[in-house]
Amino acid sequence: MLKRFRVGLSFGVAVVISLILSGCVSTGTAGGTTSAATATPRSLGTPGSYNCLQGSITASGSTALAPLVKAIALNYELHCSGATISVKLGGSQTGLANVEAGSVDIGDSDIPAASNQSDLVDHQVAVVIFGVIVNKDVTLTNLTTAQLKQIYSGQVQNWSALGGPNLPIVVVSRPASSGTRTTFQKYVLGGSEIVSGPASLTSDTTGTVVSEVGQTKGAIAYAATGLVQGNSNVTLLSIDGVAPTTANTESNRYKFWNIEHMYTKGQPKPLAQALIDYMTSSDAKTMEARQQFVSTTDMSPDAMSAHNAMS
Repeated sequence: MLKRFRVGLSFGVAVVISLILSGCVSTGTAGGTTSAATATPRSLGTPGSYNCLQGSITASGSTALAPLVKAIALNYELHCSGATISVKLGGSQTGLANVEAGSVDIGDSDIPAASNQSDLVDHQVAVVIFGVIVNKDVTLTNLTTAQLKQIYSGQVQNWSALGGPNLPIVVVSRPASSGTRTTFQKYVLGGSEIVSGPASLTSDTTGTVVSEVGQTKGAIAYAATGLVQGNSNVTLLSIDGVAPTTANTESNRYKFWNIEHMYTKGQPKPLAQALIDYMTSSDAKTMEARQQFVSTTDMSPDAMSAHNAMS
């Protein structure tokens, strides 16, 4: 009798454990269950916005896009234990070269890949607003395209010639590898930036550009507007009377902006794809707004087409 009771008790415990385990590894659906072996990775945030995956990836390139990628990558890592995402700088051309060479998983770029990089897959994740900035002592709030061409060709070298104070103009520029520089040349100058000499400086990251302008009397430069926020030492200018706002960018009334790309060599690794997917989630859209990026879905189709045609 006691033996039969022990056998019955053991069978009952086994049934309970089996039910618990089946509840943990399967998900009820209208058509049945999905086993743990075949289940898709766990979704977080907005349903379907991204999946938690383990592993490590590295992105490099655009210093304008980097703060947004870092913020979104950090949020991904906080939710997804086992994922490590490294974000390096270097400029857009460096990011494109690195992903082409296979030394990184994602190449971040403010500009499209070159025609000889056709093996790179383009993932468009946001729109960056760039702006012309000056040191606070310059006291101007607007420059015309014509005036900017005069400054960046060296024709005008003192702010007094443009209605500003009697201060030498100091141009803080970006290296040739910069996507911000390429965008400025195409959409503002309509040609090359050729300023050189003692009244010019070159800085390799967006953050250092903003810092240099804030510390240098008479300085002018261009940078992503998100990194100018809260800096009382610099003034963000309008161009041709149009301010660098989200609304003006969405309509393409303001011209100094570009599409942000995350390139992969062929199809991305699963974790790289998960990060790229999350870059377009509602969580990411909130972070975009904080850093003054614009969602690609909020842009006018004509504006996106025009900038996608950039060569």
